[in-house]
Amino acid sequence: MTETRERILVVCPTPRDRAHLSRPEIRHAHDLEFWGTDEETHEPGFDGLRFLNETIRAIAGRRGAYRAVVGIDDFPACLMAALIAEAIGLPSPSFESLFLCQHKYYSRLLQREAAPDAIPTFHLLDPSRDPYPSDIPMALPVFVKPVKSYLSILARRIDTFPDLCRTVDEARLRLAAIAEMLNGFVEASRLDERFRKIPGSALLVEELLSGHQVTLDGYVYEGHVAPLGVVDSFFYQNGVSFERFEYPSRIPAGVQDRMARIAEQCIERIGLDRTFFNAEFFYRPEDDAVRLIEINGRMASQFAPLYRMIHGIDTYAMQLDLALGRDPHGGEIWTPGRNGGMVAASFVLRRFENGVVTQVPGPEDLKRFAQRFPEAFVEILVKPGERLSDELQDDHSYRYALIDLAAKDREAMLQQFDEAKQLLPFAFEPIFDPTARCPWHSDSRPVQRPSGARPALREW
Repeated sequence: MTETRERILVVCPTPRDRAHLSRPEIRHAHDLEFWGTDEETHEPGFDGLRFLNETIRAIAGRRGAYRAVVGIDDFPACLMAALIAEAIGLPSPSFESLFLCQHKYYSRLLQREAAPDAIPTFHLLDPSRDPYPSDIPMALPVFVKPVKSYLSILARRIDTFPDLCRTVDEARLRLAAIAEMLNGFVEASRLDERFRKIPGSALLVEELLSGHQVTLDGYVYEGHVAPLGVVDSFFYQNGVSFERFEYPSRIPAGVQDRMARIAEQCIERIGLDRTFFNAEFFYRPEDDAVRLIEINGRMASQFAPLYRMIHGIDTYAMQLDLALGRDPHGGEIWTPGRNGGMVAASFVLRRFENGVVTQVPGPEDLKRFAQRFPEAFVEILVKPGERLSDELQDDHSYRYALIDLAAKDREAMLQQFDEAKQLLPFAFEPIFDPTARCPWHSDSRPVQRPSGARPALREW
């Protein structure tokens, strides 16, 4: 007798989502229906609200066919999935709780209520008018980011008032599409009126933080916050572009536990449930200070291979369990400070100048790589013939691939990374670009330090 698989609607999956969710063990357990793609949400003219309404109309007549709906990616997938679930009567994280993670100003207000000692000083800035020095009630330098952040776009350190004015001018041009989509979702939602006043085009000004940047991963099930682990962030010399994410963290176990308690307090205040979360922190060893950067109401999907290689758990399968209302049973994973004899990292391959992609690894290259590193995971983010700038990028560099590896220790892992790069040939033709983002090159020495702060002197 064939067991009936439960159908789950997956909204606008990324290529990474499709790769993980297409594994035989997941397809055997679940009947997944992919609806839309993340790529189309980035196309010029994409109308998120129209897509949402068309999706609801298309599936409303067969709502009984679905047991759950899920969106893995931060924006717009998980917000649209929550609105679809509300419309057709399926359980999911509430739109309000996800919105209160994604709207950084409202999120800060609730974080400050829940864990005031961990929250930096912050201030709202309206970019619809030219700023005045009196608009910034804190000393420069500061850190500025959109209240609806996306791929670190316009997230930057501000040292002078003219820098701030230029950022406001840039925000008017670059944030319009994202803000319009978010505002449309808010209008279509049942969101409480008190959270509708600040549009997605606003900017958040915060005191400049420093220390080691890390990410706490976990999930919420029936109101219980279950942390999984902490991942360390390493940066290129510009202090902003991530070079790699390394697990398990090397920060003290007691500090990790403090981060977990802060995240729990904030998540309970926000009302997040039935989903993964990731919370980004700074830890400053000199005074033992912990500061919360932000809480995201979704899985850190880039880290899924790290937990798979170290613990043998599948966070994608766990997310589907949560969507179906099941306990994913990951609570026993949380063991801060205990090294199980392995280390894993997600390496980000970048260039700091634009270029045309002339070569990417072919099937034979990928086959050789898989034979050499069977547990590893590779994402190729570019295609031959396109410019690096054709893909969504941050403001400082151009990503072109991710390589996830695990080894017995960091030294062995870094050696494996050098070997992996030789097995995966990429080539680029330079483009003369007078608006080049920054002078650092892709072979810059990585250091662990906070984005936006002054460069650290060493790895730790």
